[in-house]
Amino acid sequence: MIFLAYLPEILVLLIFVGGAALIIWYLKAFYAERAARQKKAEEQQNRHGGECVLEWSGSFADGAADTEFGRLVVEIPKKSGNGAALFYEKGLVLGKKRLAYSEIKDVLYAASTPDKKYTLKQAVRDMAVLWIYPKKGRIAIGIRELNYQFDNETMENIKKGLGF
Repeated sequence: MIFLAYLPEILVLLIFVGGAALIIWYLKAFYAERAARQKKAEEQQNRHGGECVLEWSGSFADGAADTEFGRLVVEIPKKSGNGAALFYEKGLVLGKKRLAYSEIKDVLYAASTPDKKYTLKQAVRDMAVLWIYPKKGRIAIGIRELNYQFDNETMENIKKGLGF
């Protein structure tokens, strides 16, 4: 009988403890995955004498080298207007933003789905995005399929080439 009197409090306590355990499990998995990506990036840096470079096995883009970042590796043109996302050997130039690969803490790629999109909401939800997260609290850079002409294979190769 005493057990039944405290049943609502016990259920609330179980829900609270279960929720806390679920949050802790999720955060541990998230940080473990991030640590694994960071370890791969550090291994890639060690292969190049501690220097962050974009490893690329395909053909290189035609274009002038950058004085700071070296040879042009990949150029992703905009869908409309002038401009492109320029991936050099040692850094990225996106409009007026310049980011050395040594200043990147994480890179994530969400691939696009091949399904036909009938509404703007579906197009935005299913578009591909390459997220580049700089160190030191700077704003993340998103290269979106909506604005740039790229395919899943190229963006996945860029992510892998950076070591993430």
